[in-house]
Amino acid sequence: MVFINERIKSQQNSPAVTPPLSRFVFKPEALAEHLRKTIRGQNQVIDHIESQLKVVHTGLSDPRRPLLTALFIGATGVGKTEMVRQIAQAIHGRSDAFCRIDMNTLSQSHYSAAITGAPPGYVGSKENLSLLNEDLIKGTASRPGIVLFDEIEKADHSVVLTLMNILDNGTLKLASGQKTIQFTNTLVFMTSNLGSRTAEALPWLDAIPGVSRRSIYRRALERHFKPEFLNRIGIVEYFSALRFNDLPNLVENLEHLLNQQLKRHNISLELEPNARDLIVQFSDYKKYGARAIERTFRDLVVTDLATLISRTKDLSAGTHYHGIVQDRHLEFLPVSVPRNRSNLTPKSPKATEGANHD
Repeated sequence: MVFINERIKSQQNSPAVTPPLSRFVFKPEALAEHLRKTIRGQNQVIDHIESQLKVVHTGLSDPRRPLLTALFIGATGVGKTEMVRQIAQAIHGRSDAFCRIDMNTLSQSHYSAAITGAPPGYVGSKENLSLLNEDLIKGTASRPGIVLFDEIEKADHSVVLTLMNILDNGTLKLASGQKTIQFTNTLVFMTSNLGSRTAEALPWLDAIPGVSRRSIYRRALERHFKPEFLNRIGIVEYFSALRFNDLPNLVENLEHLLNQQLKRHNISLELEPNARDLIVQFSDYKKYGARAIERTFRDLVVTDLATLISRTKDLSAGTHYHGIVQDRHLEFLPVSVPRNRSNLTPKSPKATEGANHD
């Protein structure tokens, strides 16, 4: 028989068990560091997201609402959608591990059924069909789900109103009344380009004291959406225009991704710094942002490399292409790699890195 004093003594001698800080396996600091490496020129936005994710990570968010609701505003091609992709990459290890709803496909009022499902008596009501992917939205006990409502200003107002229950109560009851989708374990993101035409058409705007592009976007939001909708959004983050100094780094990231694809062809690529600068100069980045960089990179680099690969008869030895500038054009000089080297080792550090998982 164990006496009470012996039980107390055994408890005092046993090591203390520290409960885990969070049920989530992701670390906000590591996630933010991943974002800083992949999203250029938006450090202020990343800092705000990191602070909000710390609230989520410590379990201090409102259990009756989504873990986080955020609206990203700014011009096209500044990284709003890419930010969500990289958050999914850092949390789930896959950049497509989130439910994305393109709101520009819901431009008419009757399209609200695409989200809420068909009402009783209509085709599809019993099946509870919806654009929402419940598995990606719910997530798991250790990883939150993620949903993105992209370009919300392009959806009909009745469609936008269906989101209010999600933002306020963390639930969406389908029109059939037979099923409810829970968003209480979800990071809810939205994007909008409202105000971009006005703001970007005024290059002298930043020179006026007390006037900022951010305020132009905020006023455009307030004119388009009802106050009760905007009041339910946790944070509204403005994405500033990309700076010229950040653009060569975007080209370097594209070079890294291309090298991952080139591995199966036993080929690697390294661009000189002036070659990256040339890609930036040839792109219309001031109007279209990072998407213009991607298009120019595809036209000047990917297309030419594809032609070189198709002409090469023997790829078994491996080839390293060095991208240089000749007469305002890109030239790719092949450098043969010894056959006994199983892995190509180009000089570019980005080309030698593996898949980035935080």
